[in-house]
Amino acid sequence: MFDKFKSAVNSVAKESLKAYYEGRYDLDAKARRALDTLKLDYESDFETVKQRYKLLSRKFHPDNPVTGNNERFLAIKEAYDVLKSAFKIKDQNG
Repeated sequence: MFDKFKSAVNSVAKESLKAYYEGRYDLDAKARRALDTLKLDYESDFETVKQRYKLLSRKFHPDNPVTGNNERFLAIKEAYDVLKSAFKIKDQNG
């Protein structure tokens, strides 16, 4: 159990360090993972995020008989929720 926690902490630390070197200070690790889930650039604006979310949620919706995937759909929904709150906080802070 400790090994799982240690690897999770190491991965978050590596992501944060990588973001620091790339100059992406405004996004936290959770928001960067959410953008990676939606396969978007780190400089994407909220309209792009919203368009991508709609596209992917239609594609992976469990009711879709061809490409439906419940796990992928839930991951996309969670990523969108994280980014929605991150952009809301970013807008409030200016």
